[in-house]
Amino acid sequence: MRLIKTVIELRAILSKAKGPVGLVPTMGAVHEGHIALLKKARSECSTVITSIFINPHQFNIKDDYLNYPKSASKDLEIMETEGVDIVFKPELEEIYPSSYTTTVKVKDLSDRFEGVSRPGHLDSVATIVIKLLNICQPDFVYFGQKDVQQLLMVKRMITDLNIQTNLVSVGTVRDIDGLALSSRNIYLNKLQRQSALGLYCALKLASKLRINGEQSANSIKAEMEKVLINHKLDIDYLAICDPETLDEITYIDKTAIVLVAAHCGKTRLIDNLLI
Repeated sequence: MRLIKTVIELRAILSKAKGPVGLVPTMGAVHEGHIALLKKARSECSTVITSIFINPHQFNIKDDYLNYPKSASKDLEIMETEGVDIVFKPELEEIYPSSYTTTVKVKDLSDRFEGVSRPGHLDSVATIVIKLLNICQPDFVYFGQKDVQQLLMVKRMITDLNIQTNLVSVGTVRDIDGLALSSRNIYLNKLQRQSALGLYCALKLASKLRINGEQSANSIKAEMEKVLINHKLDIDYLAICDPETLDEITYIDKTAIVLVAAHCGKTRLIDNLLI
């Protein structure tokens, strides 16, 4: 496994790499969710590259950026175990030099839900993803379904900007109790973790109601709210949407996706489920 810190060196290596090339972008703090992406990439690609870059522009609160969990040595150990060929771990100035002024925006998809709760966050995600795709030019890029708004945004960018890469989505990885894996979970104490399970409980209830024939999105959301409140969660947003556009719907004809974001103490968590 090679650790690369500059774009010039990375491009030189990738120009000789055996294809197909798969990219797994990360901000470090690697957990089983990331590992699922790495395993998928390893099974499909001759060369697997992963990036470790904590993007400061994705954080609305400076302390969140400064306190973001960092475990570089552990991350590299895991990546080597999973058969990663190249780790791209640039310094901030390599990605965002002082002269940098460009931002990428995906209209509509970046203006709702996470875009409202975390202004500028999704624009920053779009920008760093475009940069990584341009730098690495992978045949495949891998994202998890837990951050479904991010996933759909990347899908739209690839289509709209004619980027020659294939997006591969991997299902949400959950702990044994159902909690979706996230780097933020380490901030939860024992009581808060029990409260956090309310997100998945509410999603499972939505699925059950839908299976039993409920088609009113408002009725499903009302029942979900009871579960979230009973788990002492502070709801940020709760929406039932078209799974491709994330347009909110009131009547579920076929498949819909339920999005939920809530604060558990000071920790903000998100989750989603197709119903």
